[in-house]
Amino acid sequence: MNDALILDLPSPPPAVATPAPAKQNKFVADDWNPDRFDVQHWLGRAAWRTLKDTEYGIGREIAPTHFAVLDDKLVNQIYKLDIATFLTAERVSYKGIAKLIQHAPDEASQIFLATQAVDEARHYEVFSERLAQFGVSPEDRDQMMEDMTTKELRAFYHLIEEQVDRGDFAAAMMAHNIVLEGMAYPIYRYEAAYWSVFDPSLTQLIRGAFADEVHHVRYGEAIIQRYTKLGDDTRNRMQKLAHDFHGLMSSVFESSIRHYIHLYQLVADQYMDVIGDIDIFAGRKMRDVSETEQVHILLSQIQEEHSTRLLRIGL
Repeated sequence: MNDALILDLPSPPPAVATPAPAKQNKFVADDWNPDRFDVQHWLGRAAWRTLKDTEYGIGREIAPTHFAVLDDKLVNQIYKLDIATFLTAERVSYKGIAKLIQHAPDEASQIFLATQAVDEARHYEVFSERLAQFGVSPEDRDQMMEDMTTKELRAFYHLIEEQVDRGDFAAAMMAHNIVLEGMAYPIYRYEAAYWSVFDPSLTQLIRGAFADEVHHVRYGEAIIQRYTKLGDDTRNRMQKLAHDFHGLMSSVFESSIRHYIHLYQLVADQYMDVIGDIDIFAGRKMRDVSETEQVHILLSQIQEEHSTRLLRIGL
C-alpha cells in the first residue's frame, strides 16, 4: 500500500466521555426508601460484617466458657433454659416472617422479608446448635421450649401469629418488627452483658442476633410510617394493637423476666467475684445493682423503648 495514502487518512475523532445513564430505582416502594434493605446490603452486612470468621456465629479465637456453665448444675440449667427462651421467639419469627412475604405490599418489602426470614432461621439454628454442643437433643430442646413458654408468653405470641394469619401486613409488621424485636433491645443488652464472662460464645451469638434485630426494626419503622400517614382506619387499628401488646408485654415481664432475674441473681451472688465488675447496665456494675433495681431498670427500658418507637412511627 502507498505510504502517502496512509498519511492522508483522516485522524480519528478525539474520545469524548459518555455520561453515565441516570440510575433508576430497581423496585417501586412508595413513601419509604428501600436502598438499605435490599439483598446486596444484606450480604455485605451479614456475610462480611457480622458473620465473618465465625462458625455457627461463634469466632474461632473467642475466650473459653467458664467452668461453672459446665459443672455447676444451677448455672448450667439457667444457661440452657435461657437459650430455649430465645428459641421460642426465633421460631415465632422465622415462621411468621416467611408467611408474610406473600402479603408484602411491594417488591422491595418482599425481598427484605426474604432476607429477614433467613436471619431469623439462622438465629434459630445457632441457638439450637449451641444447645446441641451442650448435649441437648432436639427432643429435649423442644420440651425446654414448651416448659419456658408461660401462658402469658403464649398469649403474646398468639397475638403476633393472629396478625400474620389474617394477612394484615401493617398489623403483622407492627407485631413482629416493632413490638417483638423492639422489646428485645433491653433484654438482649442485659443478656449479652450477663453471659459475657460466663460464656463469651453465647454473648457473641446474642450480639449477632441483636445486630440483625436492629436492622429489622429499622425496616419496620420505615414501612409503618407509610401506613400511619394513610387517611384510613389503619392507624387506629395499629394504635389499638399497640395498646394490647403493651398490656401483654407487662404480663410477660412479670411472668418470665422477673423470674429470670431472680435466678440470675442467685448465680451472681455465688459468683460475684467472677461477674461483679460486669457493666450490667450503662455505668452500673453487677455488684452494685440489686435484684429489685435490675427489675425496675429493665422494665423501664422496655417501656421507654416501646414508647419512643411508637412516637417515632407516628403512633
